[in-house]
Amino acid sequence: LALSPGIASRRDSTFIGVEYRRRFEQVSMKLLQEVKLASARGRWLAVMLAAMSGVVFGPGSAVGQDEEIDTPYRWVEGGTRLGLVGGYIFTNRGDPPFGPGSSPFIGTRFRARLSSPLSLELGLGYGNSDEYVIDPRLEGGPAVVDTVNADWLIIEASLQFAFTGARSYRRLQPYVVLGGGILQGLSTGISEVLASPQQPFRYEIGTSPMVHFGVGAEYHISRKFGLAFEVRDNLWKIKTPEGWFRIDVLQNILDSGSAAPANNQWTHNFELTASLYYYF
Repeated sequence: LALSPGIASRRDSTFIGVEYRRRFEQVSMKLLQEVKLASARGRWLAVMLAAMSGVVFGPGSAVGQDEEIDTPYRWVEGGTRLGLVGGYIFTNRGDPPFGPGSSPFIGTRFRARLSSPLSLELGLGYGNSDEYVIDPRLEGGPAVVDTVNADWLIIEASLQFAFTGARSYRRLQPYVVLGGGILQGLSTGISEVLASPQQPFRYEIGTSPMVHFGVGAEYHISRKFGLAFEVRDNLWKIKTPEGWFRIDVLQNILDSGSAAPANNQWTHNFELTASLYYYF
């Protein structure tokens, strides 16, 4: 039987619609599968990246732990320390030689970190040496007539500058110090040789101003202990006794061919020390 043109047209349209819907569903399913596959691959890549990040930056890795980095520098934990100091001071008595002689030196120093390279130091040191007793009234001019014991204190405040900052290089921390203070006389022995009256002609340390500059290096034995070696130049003031400026005494000094003394003099006194510091 032959179909009418209207019925044939509707049948063709229905067939085309079904075919189009079938192909659309196939394309949609294929696209959905590709999206799922890409999503799965993305999740797997994310997991792999996370795992690799954990290996590289984790607590047990070289990047995560500073201790594992191969470097000669080490952070110095804590900036407050107390030290026991011992050494020797090579003094310059001056001219005339009023000042104290060379002697062993013991003391203590407290240091507190102000910034990475800078620390404040407070120090107290003790020395026991001798002094020359000089009589300027002798006919031949001033001369040493006796030697007496003398003990004294060094009271000082300083700034310490560490070249490596708050770190050490192969456990070594070099530095410089600059400061000042006083040389304080404690006691001086009595001379029975110096003619009376003694007081206006005899030198006494008293309280003498001083400044100092030094270089040193500290070796960090452990986190709590450090061993420092240091050289300092202590520049302190020596004041000539008042009796030396009396008219008759000055005339006697000049007649003997000696130069008139200065009112005061500054002398260089070199200090070599070793210190053991405890960090807290």
